[in-house]
Amino acid sequence: MEQLNYEIELEKVYKQIENNRLAVLATCDNNRPTARTISIVFFDEKIYFQTSVDYLKYKQISKNNNVALCILNIQIEGIANLKGKTTENDKFIEIYKKDHKDSYKKYSNLDTSRLIEIIPQKITIWDYDSSGKPSRIFIDLATKSVHRTMEPFIEKAS
Repeated sequence: MEQLNYEIELEKVYKQIENNRLAVLATCDNNRPTARTISIVFFDEKIYFQTSVDYLKYKQISKNNNVALCILNIQIEGIANLKGKTTENDKFIEIYKKDHKDSYKKYSNLDTSRLIEIIPQKITIWDYDSSGKPSRIFIDLATKSVHRTMEPFIEKAS
C-alpha cells in the first residue's frame, strides 16, 4: 500500500468530476437498488443534479440518503441532501444552464423540479501505475487520507 498526497489526489479527482457532465447514480430503499444516468454539475466540492419529486430516485433518497456515483473510472460514495426547488440555487442554475441547456429549458422551472446535493465521503479511482499495472486509489474525505493499492495483474499469454 502506497501513501499519496491527499490534497494533490483530491484536486486531480475533483478536476475529473468537474470536467464530466454525466454520472451514473445508484440509490436504494427497501432492498431495491436502482441506477440511472444523471446530468451533474460540480462546485464547492459537492455534486449537484436536478430531478422531480415524482421520480423513484427522489423517493429513494428521501428515505435513504446514502448514494453512490460512477463517473468514468471514479466511484463515489456520498450523502445526498434534498435542497429544495431547483431555481432557488443561483450557482447551480448558472452552471446547469450552460452545461445542460436543453434539460434546463425542459425541466428546471417545473414545480416538481428539486435540487439534490451529494457530499462525497469516499472516492475510489481505478488507475494504472507508470508500468501499466492496475491499481486503485482510495480517498477518504472524513479522515483526509489517501492510498494506492496494487491489484492482481495477470500477464497475457503470448
